[in-house]
Amino acid sequence: MISKVFIGLPAYNEERALPVVLDKIHYVKESIGNPLEVIVINDGSTDATRKILEEYSSQYDYIHYMNHAANQGLGAAINTLFQTVIKYAEDEDFLVTMDADNTHNPLHIIDMIKKMNEEKLDLLIASRFVEGGKEIGVPILRKLYSRGAKYFFKLFFNIKNINDYSSGFRVYRIGYLRQSMAIYQNKLITTNGFDCMAEILARFSKIGIKAAEYPLRLEYHLKDSQSKMNVAETIRGYFDLLRRVRKPSLRKAGQR
Repeated sequence: MISKVFIGLPAYNEERALPVVLDKIHYVKESIGNPLEVIVINDGSTDATRKILEEYSSQYDYIHYMNHAANQGLGAAINTLFQTVIKYAEDEDFLVTMDADNTHNPLHIIDMIKKMNEEKLDLLIASRFVEGGKEIGVPILRKLYSRGAKYFFKLFFNIKNINDYSSGFRVYRIGYLRQSMAIYQNKLITTNGFDCMAEILARFSKIGIKAAEYPLRLEYHLKDSQSKMNVAETIRGYFDLLRRVRKPSLRKAGQR
């Protein structure tokens, strides 16, 4: 049985970039050898994002969306996505998460799914910090921040083969995601901020995971909107993970 690929996009006021991203995904759908479904979490957008989603979902039956009545933050959007997908996906299916601002190229997905299958991975992260990775147009302060995060998480929440803890471009194996959510009693994500991506990996580090990285070409120069991340707030969230993330009891869910 061929695994299904779900692509999850958290979106907040991405009326300019979203059509470009969805058109790129359509090309991927025609090229990949797996059934594909797109789920967009519209996180309380106040621009034309919802209208665009209505148009695309009416035109393409594989594109779906859910609306948050008000903006709740990236963590809430990713949590909604996780809770939605695990309800009806199979354990061997995949969930791809990526940004909706056109800085992540969906074409990477084709080779990322191949790597997940070939290496039997639980998680694959598109990384700036692996050989072949590249950042285009990223401000110097953002570069310093992401590299600081790398060393912080390698020190306190180390996962073998992982260096880019803040990258949101990932492939999860649904079976592992479902199991980890059960272990953490559906509290895999406890923050609504951008630190949620690192929180997920911090929690994975406590239960064991087979993970790897794939070279990411981060096309920040294509971003057509201001960054929504509050850097100071995100850094505070990272340090707070030292308090919040503990090794869970694995007796009921079963230890890997």
